[in-house]
Amino acid sequence: MNELNRNYLNDLKNDHKMVIKLLDDIKGSTQTKDIQGITSFMEQLKNGLLAHLKKEDDKIYADLLNVAKERNIELVTITINTFSTAMKGIAARVLKFFDKYPNKDEIARHAAEFYKDFQEVYEDLHKRVDREEKVLYPMYEKYCC
Repeated sequence: MNELNRNYLNDLKNDHKMVIKLLDDIKGSTQTKDIQGITSFMEQLKNGLLAHLKKEDDKIYADLLNVAKERNIELVTITINTFSTAMKGIAARVLKFFDKYPNKDEIARHAAEFYKDFQEVYEDLHKRVDREEKVLYPMYEKYCC
């Protein structure tokens, strides 16, 4: 793997660390009922996730699909299509969550529901990060550039 792609993959992994930290920060703030903290971390999480998704869409999926096509590796194509489809579903649920709770007033007004909805987002994103780091990123290391 060339240095540019190694740096790209490291950048994605660092994004994951940031996402997990922010999820944990939000979870901690929910336990102390720190609505202002939750709001601040939510904004950071939303911006970080959108940037991360763009980085993935711009390169990792395209690179792997190109390799799969060039080398006729059906497993890579299936894996990328599965990951891409699953991510669209997760992204839609997470963006709906952010739209539902756009500010501290909405979070405070619907606190009990927010905590339940957040737990689902927390679990979705933790599972996704784990799957990407165990399957997608090693596949990229093995086949790309």
